[in-house]
Amino acid sequence: MKTIKVAGVIQNAFSSEQAKLLKSEIEKELVMEETVELDFTDISKFTTLFFNFSTGYFISKLGKTEYDCRIKVKNLTKLGESAYRNSYENAVGDNNKSNVEDEIMSILSSPDE
Repeated sequence: MKTIKVAGVIQNAFSSEQAKLLKSEIEKELVMEETVELDFTDISKFTTLFFNFSTGYFISKLGKTEYDCRIKVKNLTKLGESAYRNSYENAVGDNNKSNVEDEIMSILSSPDE
């Protein structure tokens, strides 16, 4: 498992620009087939937007099951945990919605089966 000390990459978890920097670091490790642990020690400012553009991207790309196996977060403040959970639930909900829509379209395209 590769641990990324987030404070070594960014100063806060506040903006989409900061999220893109972290996302890039995560991508490097995932390409190497690593499991990634994000250590948020010393980060105190968080927004859901930040998580949407960083971890949320990987939920959409990998799917919930693979994401949960390959990416872990630790040492979030209470605010950070809340922002992360909001982003996570939104991304997981969007993935489920997309799968349901795909199934509906499949049924509609071949109604005789």
